[in-house]
Amino acid sequence: MPVDVNVLKTISIFEDICEANLHKLSSIICPLRVCEEEMLTRRGIPATNLYIVTSGNFMAFFKGGQSVTLHNKGDVIGWSSIITPFRYKGSSVALTDGEVLCIPSRKLLRLVRENSELATKLIQKINTVIQNRLPFVNGQPVVENETVRHAA
Repeated sequence: MPVDVNVLKTISIFEDICEANLHKLSSIICPLRVCEEEMLTRRGIPATNLYIVTSGNFMAFFKGGQSVTLHNKGDVIGWSSIITPFRYKGSSVALTDGEVLCIPSRKLLRLVRENSELATKLIQKINTVIQNRLPFVNGQPVVENETVRHAA
């Protein structure tokens, strides 16, 4: 079942997106309940879904031992699903029961190819996620700040 547009309006990654585009997005996004210890992503496998945290606690861990916990509504897991080479850079596990919004990458990529306004806004948001995540992926020392929460 698609997610309610009003739910999307409360999530930072979708905050600048117009109502019409939110409706298009809602048609491809499904809420998903996640159980404690459930894996959402595995490093190295084809990245097929982008996840947005709505509740619960998650950990993303990367080659070299870097990890980050994600527990804020709107935290992103699996951005590799929309960036080449389309393989997850890290593994993500639920630390508690929770919920995420699951966005199939093929559907999202098709939608943004057809809609430049939506593409621009989402890519700007995802770019911030990528910039904050790269130190974890590359095994560099991480300086904690508020924007790191999007680092999955």
